[in-house]
Amino acid sequence: MIQLHRYREVQEFKNQVEPLLSKNEVLHNLALGILHGLNESSKPNFMGVIFKDSRVVLVLLQTHPKQIILSQIQKLTEGELSEAAELLQEIDIPGLVGEKQTVLYLSQKLADLKNQEASLKMDQRIYRLDKVKKAAEAEGVLVKARLEHLPLVTEWIWEFMGVIGEPVSKEQAVKTGEAFIKAERLFLWEVNGKYVSIANATRPTTHNITINFVYTPQKERKKGYASSCVSTLSQLMLDSGFQTTSLYTDMTNPTSNKIYMEIGYEHVADSALVLFHEKK
Repeated sequence: MIQLHRYREVQEFKNQVEPLLSKNEVLHNLALGILHGLNESSKPNFMGVIFKDSRVVLVLLQTHPKQIILSQIQKLTEGELSEAAELLQEIDIPGLVGEKQTVLYLSQKLADLKNQEASLKMDQRIYRLDKVKKAAEAEGVLVKARLEHLPLVTEWIWEFMGVIGEPVSKEQAVKTGEAFIKAERLFLWEVNGKYVSIANATRPTTHNITINFVYTPQKERKKGYASSCVSTLSQLMLDSGFQTTSLYTDMTNPTSNKIYMEIGYEHVADSALVLFHEKK
């Protein structure tokens, strides 16, 4: 029997789902990383669990205005996913992100039920690294970003968000840059006194941390800077005590996927972000 339970209290939700998500920190890094940052004063848009015969099979968490994170604890049949869609149709779901096949099937069922359209926004691949296989080859050094770097960091975050199709204002880019710098896990690749690439480590869980915001400005590309930056940052995170690092790649960009695999990242799962909108 498929049932939906909605949570109002953050701690009750964390107590229910964290032990389950923690069994695979890399696969569930998005939900876990956000959960680790929530406290009793946090106000997530939605917290819910789909049960099958009293066992948790799907975890739903929304803190982003445009998407609900869907974490799959146990695979469901298409019939069971259809039942889940029936239960979820009364909830305002702007988008779903999670394991690709589950998200694609569930989102189409939801779109049909709500007389909406579902469109694939991001087709991604989740990678895990246990050991760096290819150390930095490009010249340069990894430098921790400081507040004096904020103007450059802001510009690059603003450019990066535009490139991935999630444009932000300069004000939002400043806030993001400040938060990254204060967390002390944003790094720049420096060559002869010039900064040429950037990468961030985020969403730490007990054993894993995620690398994101990997960006190299157009004129500095094809020189190996991003690869060296990510390789060195990944090693730094392993040296600091994390057992693994993880990252998401765009499936439509074979170059970045190849670069990360050469560093030592191994494919774990495919992920999709689907957005809902009214029929045209």
